[in-house]
Amino acid sequence: MFKYLFLTFISCLAISLYSGCTDSQWAEPFPDRLTITVLDSIGIETGDSCYVLGSIVDVEVSSSGSILLLDQSACCIREFSPEGTYLATLSRRGNGPGELLYPQEMALLPDGKIIVRDMLKRSLVILDRSEESVSELADWSYISPEAIVPADSRHFAACETEIEILNSQQFLLIQKPSLYSLTDTAQELVFHSDSVMMSVETVVSSPTGLLGGGYAIMATDGDGRLFYTRKSSTEYEIHCWDIEGNLLFYATLEIPTVAKTPQELLEETEYMKMQLASMGLNALPETSEPDPYHTLIVGMGVDKCGNLWIQRGTEEKPVFDIFNNDGEHIGSAEFPRCGRHWKFSISPNGSLVWNLDPVSGFQKVYMLELPEIN
Repeated sequence: MFKYLFLTFISCLAISLYSGCTDSQWAEPFPDRLTITVLDSIGIETGDSCYVLGSIVDVEVSSSGSILLLDQSACCIREFSPEGTYLATLSRRGNGPGELLYPQEMALLPDGKIIVRDMLKRSLVILDRSEESVSELADWSYISPEAIVPADSRHFAACETEIEILNSQQFLLIQKPSLYSLTDTAQELVFHSDSVMMSVETVVSSPTGLLGGGYAIMATDGDGRLFYTRKSSTEYEIHCWDIEGNLLFYATLEIPTVAKTPQELLEETEYMKMQLASMGLNALPETSEPDPYHTLIVGMGVDKCGNLWIQRGTEEKPVFDIFNNDGEHIGSAEFPRCGRHWKFSISPNGSLVWNLDPVSGFQKVYMLELPEIN
């Protein structure tokens, strides 16, 4: 098991080396930002255990409108009604079929199946509530792919990671956003291959990267379009394909790099130590240190109108760049609460947000209303 943990740790090393800030002038394309509104919330500090959340790492709205919360510390999925009423708990802690050890993300398929990525099990756990059955995809050559999104009722898309050792100090991290079936770990289609030279001495200890979901982000519009970006402090790039692998558009913005403060660097190092401790590992390698610059893209989702929402990682408040179906940048929006630990789930079924490190000390999940784009 330690071998696999070590390999997983190495696979999440920094995907970009240090880079200097640019001196070019940045003109905000849409300075008049729209506002994202909070409608209601789920989660309490004490009381009914159904509403006391542990460590939420992913949330989704189903096609019926129910809200699913993936709780990493409790190793389960809690389901709530659209109004926030508790309905059911799915899965539990354990190494058996359908059980979870260290879940990191989930995806909801159109027919109701739920795919959960579990890093310690090195598998994708597939729950089918309609048939009360479970299955697991666990025969991966390396580690299970990350950034899972539904493609159709029989397929999902995700990003597979490979490593090519160059020498004792350098290697290539190769990310391949790909299409998979629910019955086989082999890639049916590779959309793209993204290679980055990395140094063993540089490790990113970031709550939006290592152990927080990896360095790939994918999204879907539920109608056959798939989106991919790589978390980077130097590149802002988005690819969009159809399910057959045809590139529909490529979008980029020249957003300037933003340096982290000494306090932010310290907090990220402490966060990494806490995450490793939760896995039974007691220390970071002595040479590890965070990327000194903020990640340009930290989140991505598609609204009910098919617009793509890209969350920047460079602002003190969550800010989104909005692109239309053709990849044209058409506006921007802001969530009016400070903090860099807000994580969003934006989908055609609904939108949610929660804080990975809330000031209150306990988590809540907020239902959102997105502004209309004129």
